[in-house]
Amino acid sequence: MMMSATQPDSHKVCFTSVEVREYPRILGDNPSVSAGPPISLAWKHDDTARMLLPLEDWERAREPDRRSKQEIRVPDHVRVDWLMDAGFTGSELRRVIDAIEQDKKDRRSSICKSDFQDKADVIAENVKRKFERVVGRRPKSNALYKQWSKSGEKQERRSSV
Repeated sequence: MMMSATQPDSHKVCFTSVEVREYPRILGDNPSVSAGPPISLAWKHDDTARMLLPLEDWERAREPDRRSKQEIRVPDHVRVDWLMDAGFTGSELRRVIDAIEQDKKDRRSSICKSDFQDKADVIAENVKRKFERVVGRRPKSNALYKQWSKSGEKQERRSSV
C-alpha cells in the first residue's frame, strides 16, 4: 500500500500482476438462476493451468474480448451440457433444479405476504413473549438492565462509605 505525501489520510492500493487460474465447474445452489441448473466453481484450482502476467499485459490482451452482461449469461442448455460433461447425472441436476424452484416459490410467498399477515405475526410474537413472562420462562426485556443498575448503585454506596 502506498500513501500520498500530499494527503496523509488517503490510501492507494496498486497491483502489478494478475494470476489467472482455472477452476472446475460444479453443480451450484444459487436460487437466482433464471432457468435450469446453476453452475459454481469448485474450491480447488488446477495448479498446472495457471498464468502470472504483468497487469498491463493482461489489460491489453483482454481489451478486445470484453463482453457485455448479456454475452456473459450462459444459457441453461449450455450449463446442462457443461455439468453432464463434468460427470453430474440428470437426476442430480433435477434434484437441484427442484430444490431451487421450491426456494423461489417460498421467496415469492414471503414477498406476497400481506401487511395484515405481517402485523398478525408481530402480535403473535408479542402475545407469546408476554405469556412466557407470566408463566415465568422469560424475564422482562429490561430485567437485565435493572439488575445491572442495582449492582452499580450498590457499588457506589460501598465506595462512598
